[in-house]
Amino acid sequence: MALCADFNRVFEIGPVMRAENSNTNRHLCEFTGLDMEMTINHHYFEVLDLLADMFVYIFKQLKERHSTELEIIKKQYPFEDFVCKEPVVKMHFKDGVKMLKKAGIKQGDFDDLSTESEMALGKLVKEKHGTDFYMLYGYPAAVRPFYSMLDPKDPRYTNSYDFFMRGEEITSGA
Repeated sequence: MALCADFNRVFEIGPVMRAENSNTNRHLCEFTGLDMEMTINHHYFEVLDLLADMFVYIFKQLKERHSTELEIIKKQYPFEDFVCKEPVVKMHFKDGVKMLKKAGIKQGDFDDLSTESEMALGKLVKEKHGTDFYMLYGYPAAVRPFYSMLDPKDPRYTNSYDFFMRGEEITSGA
């Protein structure tokens, strides 16, 4: 719609129902989704930067507007304060794999990250960059959907991304 109607950006918030047989806590079959279409002028990092700015705004507003509620929750369910570095850390998949290998975690260069690897990488990113929130981009083509755009400089990788909070994927883009 964005391109056909000559809009630079179109956002839609609405219900999403998936017909997946995924009985895990990581795959929701019904949720409220935020979909975005956006004209990309030069590079898909424009999308990543816009999303990063949106998340930073949300995190700041939660802290400013709902600090009382967060403290009430914290008393019953203790948690460490959330840290989000600005600008948001943007890391290529290759660099994430290097960090994991350096820490002694088995990870193939072109293999998808397991849940354990994602959690470990979240801890490593926190240690190195001092942030709970980061984006990983440039996933291997072998582990992404067929419609993911290949990286024009290295077709073994894609122009795809995931955003992570404390080592858990919260959103994905192919």
